[in-house]
Amino acid sequence: MTASEARRKLTLQTQGLLVLVCAIAYFCAFQLNAYWFDWFEFSPGVNWVYIPSGLRLLFVLVLLETGALGIAVASLFINYNVGPPDAHVFHIVSALLSGGAPYLSRFIAVHFFKLSPQLSGLTSAGFFKLSLMFAFVSATLHQIWYHWNGMTDNWLNSSLAMSSLDA
Repeated sequence: MTASEARRKLTLQTQGLLVLVCAIAYFCAFQLNAYWFDWFEFSPGVNWVYIPSGLRLLFVLVLLETGALGIAVASLFINYNVGPPDAHVFHIVSALLSGGAPYLSRFIAVHFFKLSPQLSGLTSAGFFKLSLMFAFVSATLHQIWYHWNGMTDNWLNSSLAMSSLDA
């Protein structure tokens, strides 16, 4: 049974519950990271230690769109709590990038690098390569968006720092 077949068998309520669980876990990891490592920031949005990054990859690898949606929901809530309340487009796009970047990485891995959609045969070396690709895609998309909005002066340096930290 493929992941999409298994997902179709889940009720809408179960999928909603999984989105909520992912959102709560991601939010809690973000809060924990802020509590422990907020002082250790490279630039706005780039922490030297970022605990939720691993959850992004895990949730999307295992739960696909459900995991990505949970991450996006949590990110939207986080953005409205830590950012200006009237920056709606910025908050929404940032949340979509948080959930969409790992999903895009998974898509690239499945369609271009021939990763099994069921993750069968995924070795530790393959997982390491996947995490590097995820870190690169996530960091680059986020930092281009932050640069576009004037939150970082040098998107390339911030992308390199963020991708080395997400890996």
